[in-house]
Amino acid sequence: MTLLTRQNLKSNPAPIMKINHLVDEVAAAISINSINYAVVMLTPDDLEDFVVGFLFSQSVIKNNHDIHDIKVENTNLGLLINVDIANRCSSQLKQQKRQYPAAAGCGICGLEALEQAFPKLNQLAPSEALEFTDLVALRRQIQTFQVKAKQSGAIHAAFNLDEQTNITACREDIGRHNALDKLIGHNLRSNQQIKSVLVTSRCSSELIQKAILAKINNLVSLASPSQLAVNMAIEHGLNLIHIPKVDAPIYYCRTTLSQ
Repeated sequence: MTLLTRQNLKSNPAPIMKINHLVDEVAAAISINSINYAVVMLTPDDLEDFVVGFLFSQSVIKNNHDIHDIKVENTNLGLLINVDIANRCSSQLKQQKRQYPAAAGCGICGLEALEQAFPKLNQLAPSEALEFTDLVALRRQIQTFQVKAKQSGAIHAAFNLDEQTNITACREDIGRHNALDKLIGHNLRSNQQIKSVLVTSRCSSELIQKAILAKINNLVSLASPSQLAVNMAIEHGLNLIHIPKVDAPIYYCRTTLSQ
């Protein structure tokens, strides 16, 4: 979406028209086997990736093959997304009582019980922490891959990283949780087991949960993590790495808390 605004310049007393690109945000009502499940505010791109990653992160499905069909319908109020999942997944879902409010990327709002906010997570296999030798090159890659951020700036992103810290995939969304869900969904749909992911947003405990569920060994964040996020990462063997704007990367893992 673009918006025309007036801007005054000191060198030119006459007002000029400037085009501002605004990020899209819509309500997406997700139904599973025609039963209402959640309403999420998101950027309407890579929707199938989001649906797969979101339902995987909520433990509704275990892999991409548990989804038989995804149908998206545009309405004046937003998107209607109906997902057809396997019967065994549907039976497990009926045992979960959960309701989401319509908040942008608000992942644990509306949980009926605190226990559901902190599900039991499996331990990750031991893995060496990712090393960064050229942060300037990495930041240049981030700018190159973030197409929507160049236009509006008001958007989060999640990236796949290879062993040489090169970016191999990117997903963007107005919601930071949504961006990671989209990337996880992309990896599941392409049958990739990615070991390292970078997020541009602050690192909360729920991003840690999503990473552990997806068996990601290294989660890199451009913003400081919360104490709960650090504790959860160390407990489950996830290498959490914070890259500040100026200083060297800070490592939070079992071997050392900072480097």
